[in-house]
Amino acid sequence: MGRFHAARMAENKSADFIGCYDLDNQASSAVAAKYKVNNFRNIDEVLSQADAVSIAVPTVAHLDVASKFLEAGIAVLLEKPISPDLESAEKLVSLADSKNLVLQIGHSERFNPGFLAVEKGISDPKFIETHRLAPFKGRGDDVAVILDLMVHDLDLILALTGSFPDTIEAAGVAVITDNIDIVNARLTFPGGCVANVTASRISFKEMRKLRVFQKSGYTSIDMATREAEQYTVVASEDDAYKKAPIFGRFNLPDGRAVIRNQVKIPSGDNLSFEIDSFIRSVRGEHPPVVSGRDGLNVLKIASRIENLCREYTDRI
Repeated sequence: MGRFHAARMAENKSADFIGCYDLDNQASSAVAAKYKVNNFRNIDEVLSQADAVSIAVPTVAHLDVASKFLEAGIAVLLEKPISPDLESAEKLVSLADSKNLVLQIGHSERFNPGFLAVEKGISDPKFIETHRLAPFKGRGDDVAVILDLMVHDLDLILALTGSFPDTIEAAGVAVITDNIDIVNARLTFPGGCVANVTASRISFKEMRKLRVFQKSGYTSIDMATREAEQYTVVASEDDAYKKAPIFGRFNLPDGRAVIRNQVKIPSGDNLSFEIDSFIRSVRGEHPPVVSGRDGLNVLKIASRIENLCREYTDRI
């Protein structure tokens, strides 16, 4: 992930990309040479020169690495999940708050062009369904698929509902690793919305889809292809109905109609938007879109789901 971050930072004109550091000096040296930046010899060199950093290290090292920079007054973009456990996540959030620093968590799907295109058209969802399926890639198996993949969708669901679930149900099993490889969870929110969330890293085909149903219509987003469809229920006298082409609407018996909205997807990619948003946040233009506390809330749900999966495995 560090290589991808470096590539997007090199493209961004809003900040100076000054260098990179990795325990594997050969790896960081290659990246530094490619983008003509410093190959720092140790973290202290970074601490002395950086105003903000992007951290892409194994999750187990998040507290140790991120806290060094936050203690030094340096803003942090931290890859997801925020931490492997709630205690260390709480420490990071508290530290960032005490220093009044930006701590942004790398839930990059929040910046998916498809999601950005339809987000404002979603309000008061009643049912949400997500599928995030992928073949086994031989990485990320130091944590359960919940922390590896599902956290992206949990973050999106929290953003769309604007609330924390009242109840959580889940079942999942380990198949090819020592951690949970496939899981399904059901979240019920205070407003009555229900989210059905599935994640797998042992599927033959990749799927990253989000579907949202609300009283006024339906939204479908393909996160992999960055495509979106949005359908809205309107009255026949509405301008939207009159402007919709005949093949782009479905008439209902009560005089209303379901019309297909044209969705314009912005060009660009998740990580580019994420890094640009982080830089703007550090400059004080807006709060971090995915704050440390957002990351903590996602981890709270993910931890509960993982515990439920362990209990499920013990029973079967």
